Amino acid sequence: MRALLSVWKFSLSLGLLTAIALAQVVPGKAPKNSVPQALQAPPPATSVPKFEDIGQKAGLTVAHISSPDKRYIVESMSGGVGLIDCDNDGKLDIIAVNGSTVQRYREGGDLMITLYHQDENLKFTDITKSAGLSRKGWGMGVAVADYDNDGLQDIYVTGYGGNALYHNLGNCKFEDVTDKAGVGAGGFSTGAAWGDYDRDGKVDLFVSRYVHVDIDNLPQFGNDPRFCRFKGVLVQCGPWGLPGESDLLFHNKGDGTFEEVSKNLCSQ
Repeated sequence: MRALLSVWKFSLSLGLLTAIALAQVVPGKAPKNSVPQALQAPPPATSVPKFEDIGQKAGLTVAHISSPDKRYIVESMSGGVGLIDCDNDGKLDIIAVNGSTVQRYREGGDLMITLYHQDENLKFTDITKSAGLSRKGWGMGVAVADYDNDGLQDIYVTGYGGNALYHNLGNCKFEDVTDKAGVGAGGFSTGAAWGDYDRDGKVDLFVSRYVHVDIDNLPQFGNDPRFCRFKGVLVQCGPWGLPGESDLLFHNKGDGTFEEVSKNLCSQ
């Protein structure tokens, strides 16, 4: 009996000591006799992803048109890429936005975009001409969406001097519906985004514009000490000193046309 009592007392004492020791460990802090964090083994290093430029091998060879000296602010802009599955084959195709130069733009400009269709094994084919993407200008940006809910993704291209809307007819064939839809815009359009701002089930179009630039009356390089010089060095003029242009919001009317409503919304 005494032996059993002694064992019971020993067990009770051991339990109490264990409980007291555990209670003294502050949550979130290691006990005093734990290994300092600085001495602990570091976690296993995570592998860093590596990338390989396969553009040439894949057939993505279009050269972006741009002047090397960048004497005017319009020459400092442009460039961009969009992704689209233009024939619903489950593979993403690539849209490359093309630039231009002041001289080339004055002579009619360049194709605003190049469309590459993804074939097998990550190989791409330039189908711009056969796709009907023929509008020329000075490309700046691109946005993709199915604006008429027909299950095919359409393309909107922004650019200096005018934008373009291409309606997808299927099998990567497009129709230029810019004028019919009323989304040519004009000015110095840089970016665009699709979104259903009024939640009527039809995506609307927002277009961001930059500054006003007159291609026939360009500000001379470094001619204004306030806006065209930096620490005594001659630089291109702008954006400071150039008048800004308003952004645009085109409401999708559901019949293939859009209405520019930014002024109406701002006045509400």
